Amino acid sequence: MYLLSKLFTAIFLPPGIFIVALLIAGFLAKRFKKVFITLAVIFYLLSIKPVANFLLAPLEVYKAPDTGAFAVVVLSGGSNANGVIKAYPDAFKREFFGYYLAKQKALPLIFSGGGVQKIKEAQNAKSDFALMQKLSDSNLTIYYEDKSLNTKQNAKFSAKLFEKYKLPKKIYLVTSAYHMQRAMLYFKKYGFAVIPKFVDYKVDNSYTFYDFLPQMNSFKNSYLALHEYIGLIVAKLS
Repeated sequence: MYLLSKLFTAIFLPPGIFIVALLIAGFLAKRFKKVFITLAVIFYLLSIKPVANFLLAPLEVYKAPDTGAFAVVVLSGGSNANGVIKAYPDAFKREFFGYYLAKQKALPLIFSGGGVQKIKEAQNAKSDFALMQKLSDSNLTIYYEDKSLNTKQNAKFSAKLFEKYKLPKKIYLVTSAYHMQRAMLYFKKYGFAVIPKFVDYKVDNSYTFYDFLPQMNSFKNSYLALHEYIGLIVAKLS
């Protein structure tokens, strides 16, 4: 019964339903058969865990020795003003670990993120950090950068904040593992010495039969990887 339920959801929920639709179109169409079938195969491959892991793995291998830093910088990753915890799950991992690291090392914490919503991500982060401070009974020095809309601007406006408060630009940089290479590239361009602190690893090399069925989470991870590769190309060209 469990197997049948998994097969049902894999076939009749996205992305599986779209793969099935493309295959049907490929077999029934009089023209563009190969196009439809090729798209179905590509869509299927991007939707399974082994391929998502293959795409993500090169992004999650960067390592560096911990030689000490003077501040912790946490990059935003999306938030919603509703609820007790404002950050999205992946973004909250960044917030929580950044807060823990700053507390452990007794360093100032800088949150970088504005976003396009009416309520800025930095404003939502203030609520999350206020809750953490209450629970941990600590009083960290926290600065907020609320103008950035992307990773390049995270680095640019963080640099201005560091200059404003005369903070040394040797930092622990906290972001998702798949995003670290691009983030480090931009922060180094803006004069930071960066020690990476990874959270939110996506690669998981343990497999079952179900990992070869199309799943939205695997498709999302493939999207994240492809997005990062394009972002790295743009960053290096700029």
